[in-house]
Amino acid sequence: MLARSPGPVAVRVMEADGRLACLLTVWEVAAVMPTVGGERRKGERATCKQDILAAIREAAHPLTRKQLLRVLRQRKSGHGPGTVAKALADLTKTGELVNHKDKRGYRLPDWPRQPDTPSLFD
Repeated sequence: MLARSPGPVAVRVMEADGRLACLLTVWEVAAVMPTVGGERRKGERATCKQDILAAIREAAHPLTRKQLLRVLRQRKSGHGPGTVAKALADLTKTGELVNHKDKRGYRLPDWPRQPDTPSLFD
């Protein structure tokens, strides 16, 4: 019945009765098996992205990855270096942050570049 479904299928059904529980997961053969851990990590990265953007807005100036890690550690956010690196990659890929590789750090895209920052076109 599920094999004849028109679109992509990923279904998780859980049933518990007394002290026993059963989990049934169905997914397409060509897809990666969905996991609760993977869904949790995506949620953690979303929170990390929000925390990064908040830290940069609050600082009101560009922050390097090392500076961001320090700020997030001081705030006891619980984000590790790997999660922060992946979140920064996601944020720059979507254009929510930019990093001009001028060693000044990540900044919001609408912030002006520093006047003493050389441009390739100057």
